[in-house]
Amino acid sequence: MAIGNLDNTVSGLLYTDRRRFYLNENDVAELYMSETPFLSGLMGVGSEQVDDPDYKMFEYRAGWANPKFLANGTATTGVPGTQFAVNCDGAEGVAIDSSLIGAVVDIWDTTEATFRGTAVVVNVSGVSVTFKALGLATSATQTLGNIVNNDVFRVRTTAAGEGVTSPDASTDELEVVWNSTQIIRTPLELTGTLAAANLRGQKERERYRINKGREHMMKLERALFFGYRTGGIGGTANGAGGGTDSTFVNHTTDANGKTIRTTMGVIPALLRYGRTSGDQQNVFTNYLDTYTFDDFADQMDKIAQYAPGGGEFVAYCGSFAYSAWSKLMSDSTFFATGQYNVEPMTTESGLHIKKLFTPSGIVINLVRAAALNYGGDKGRMVIVNPDNVKLVSYRPNLGDAGENGGGSYSSVAYNTNIKTDDGYDGIKDEYFSDAGVGLTLADSHALMTIGATAP
Repeated sequence: MAIGNLDNTVSGLLYTDRRRFYLNENDVAELYMSETPFLSGLMGVGSEQVDDPDYKMFEYRAGWANPKFLANGTATTGVPGTQFAVNCDGAEGVAIDSSLIGAVVDIWDTTEATFRGTAVVVNVSGVSVTFKALGLATSATQTLGNIVNNDVFRVRTTAAGEGVTSPDASTDELEVVWNSTQIIRTPLELTGTLAAANLRGQKERERYRINKGREHMMKLERALFFGYRTGGIGGTANGAGGGTDSTFVNHTTDANGKTIRTTMGVIPALLRYGRTSGDQQNVFTNYLDTYTFDDFADQMDKIAQYAPGGGEFVAYCGSFAYSAWSKLMSDSTFFATGQYNVEPMTTESGLHIKKLFTPSGIVINLVRAAALNYGGDKGRMVIVNPDNVKLVSYRPNLGDAGENGGGSYSSVAYNTNIKTDDGYDGIKDEYFSDAGVGLTLADSHALMTIGATAP
């Protein structure tokens, strides 16, 4: 007598057509979900519509914040009242002209480790600046130290003589930086037959739309991080040996001679215009085996000078950089117990955030960014000042877009049925963006790279 059983042979109908092998035939597990925190953060405050895909932005660096100039020669000084003159150059925040008369300066050696004393400017003729000594507090006779080449004159204030007319005014000007929007297109296409099929899992058009939406958003996120614009965005290329980028438009072309516009992402911008040393340093390289608390405190002090309202920055981190701070917190040689810490993860504005409290008083909001999780980017930490970065869109949203096929973003359009000629038996849709980064005052952002061991 034959007994019915659960046929385990691959040839029977029971096995091939009737058994339900799927735990949930309408669910599909995905390895890579959409993770675009930088883009999401910029979208959260809205994108700015521009009238031209090549756009310019004004920026202003207040000269009065850190005015100084340098000695370009030597001079013998003396006791208070001694007059001396020296040629000068390297002015920052001031001009070497008659507007400098009355400036009270502290004089330091080139390393700013040795203080030579205080003097007041009484005359300027060309590049020759004449001073009168005011004194040196630590000298019994208040005698100033002599001036040598590249000594630093830091302007502290001004002092005018009694009964004199108003001094000559100093002037400054705005600066201009620029960037471009970049066309990013992500199509999806399937035959009419496949689109109509009732399949396990999901309707194919729906599945394509969701995943191509995520792909498109990641492409846009990577453009914001890594995009490179030929000619740069203007300013002094400190990271490339100096020199000033001044070419506004210098785009490349495709194989058919059509213009390819590209946006300059934050990472290349900081590598090109950032500084790797000095008081305005904002590009740092650290290694877990050599990084010290003193290094950390000094670096945070440099970042803190540009602290936005509330003193908080957002740091988009690769996987290694994100976990590196937890490793450092557990290292007693780096942090004394309870001295500074990383706050457990919280959720703000849809982003998962760990707060790094620093000795300089600023807070770094650590956010893991999937776009930085691979290769040489794992140790990168892109620290942005939210006041000086924005998402820029040239063309408005023409449809309904979003990482899950819904929502409305001005920087992303979802255009349907874009291929209809000759009764085409299929469906072709497309995600479309013409967007870029609006990055100003590169000094106010920072790029930190953390490695495992020093080379």
